[in-house]
Amino acid sequence: MAQIEINEARIRAEFGELARIDSESFGEREMADRLKERLAELGIQAKEDDTAEKIGGNAGNLFGTLKGGLSGTPILLSGHMDTVAPGIGKKPVFHEDGTITSDGTTVLGADDLTGVIAILEGIRAVQEAEIPHRDIEILFAAAEEPFTRGSSEFDFSQMKAKESYVLDVTGPVGTAILQAPTILSFEAAVKGRAAHAGFEPEKGIHAIQTATRAIAALKLGHVDEETTLNVGLISGGSVVNAVPELCTCRGEIRSYSH
Repeated sequence: MAQIEINEARIRAEFGELARIDSESFGEREMADRLKERLAELGIQAKEDDTAEKIGGNAGNLFGTLKGGLSGTPILLSGHMDTVAPGIGKKPVFHEDGTITSDGTTVLGADDLTGVIAILEGIRAVQEAEIPHRDIEILFAAAEEPFTRGSSEFDFSQMKAKESYVLDVTGPVGTAILQAPTILSFEAAVKGRAAHAGFEPEKGIHAIQTATRAIAALKLGHVDEETTLNVGLISGGSVVNAVPELCTCRGEIRSYSH
């Protein structure tokens, strides 16, 4: 069997080029266009869906298939095009020890550019070694960081793959995550009654006190082996001499059981 060779210099050059592209969530237009070009060079005519108009972004999800010479169900390789903020004006810095960092003013964008480039380079290496393979489906998602907004609008019925590798995790090479939780974010508004805190506090209903009593009654952290609950933000009141009439709490529930 032919030996697959990964071109490290090519990977670093491509990372340096693509990392300079502004691609914060909902603003991946230039990145999507560049990736369409790269996929076309590999023989993949990627189609862009209409997700952008559904989520208020400027780019949709990219999906395409690379035909292979072997029969069997296709395999899916996936990554996402967006980065978190601050991600405008990124400047990757290549250090002598081989590491790559940002210049300190923005994120580097390695999440998930490293996954995207690994997919591109992997396909190139297989093609250059002329190794037959099953069909390969590619999905580059938009707006993944804000709780997978892009892929939530993708039409998965067009996929034929039953096996997928999503390259979007940190850790030692070879590490695989086999499950991920469903995440539900929530916001609770507790309405009380305003009153002057110095003259007639008894006429008020203290929204902050009521909210904190409710939070204290919750089992935070691990609710069970599969589920966690957290209240991470709380805000309320407007002045110190009034019984607060509103308190807002925000949190999330994560569970391996949907």
